[in-house]
Amino acid sequence: MERKNLLTAARRALIQQLETVSPENGYWTAAGGNVRSGWYNEIVESDKTGYPLIVVQRNDARSPEPCPGAMKLFPGFHVIGAVSSSMDEYEDALDDLEEDLVRCLAPAHGLFLPWLPRGAPGISVGAARRIPPGNGLKAATVVIPVYLTTFIETIDYR
Repeated sequence: MERKNLLTAARRALIQQLETVSPENGYWTAAGGNVRSGWYNEIVESDKTGYPLIVVQRNDARSPEPCPGAMKLFPGFHVIGAVSSSMDEYEDALDDLEEDLVRCLAPAHGLFLPWLPRGAPGISVGAARRIPPGNGLKAATVVIPVYLTTFIETIDYR
C-alpha cells in the first residue's frame, strides 16, 4: 500500500484548484496558467515571472484540535495574486484577480469540496489584504489567508 502524506496531498490539491482559474472556466483572468508554490519574494525577484501570477506560500497554521483517533490540523497558506499595472490602473486588474481567487476558493458550506483529498474536508478563507505597486514592488498584490481542515490519524500502538 502506497503511503500518502495528507498535508502534501492537500497542498497539491490547493495548487491544482488554483490552476483552474481561466476565462474558459468562467473566471475573469487567466492567472491559473501561472501558479507557483514557494516564497513570493523569491519568485517575483526571478526574471521569469509573468503576470497575472498566483503564488501559494506557507503561512502559520491555526492551533490543532484533538479528535477521537486523530488530530484536526489547519495548515495555513497565503494565496497571493499579483498583477503588473501602473499605479493609476492596477485597481481594476486586482479586483478581477481577487474575485477570481475568492470564487475559486469559496467553501461549500455543509459539503465536502470535491477537489480536496479524503481526510481534508474543508477550507476557510480569511480577509484579503491589498498592497499597491510602488516602493520597490513590481506588482500590485492581494494576499488571502487560507486554512485547510485536515484530519491526521493517530498511530495505533496496540
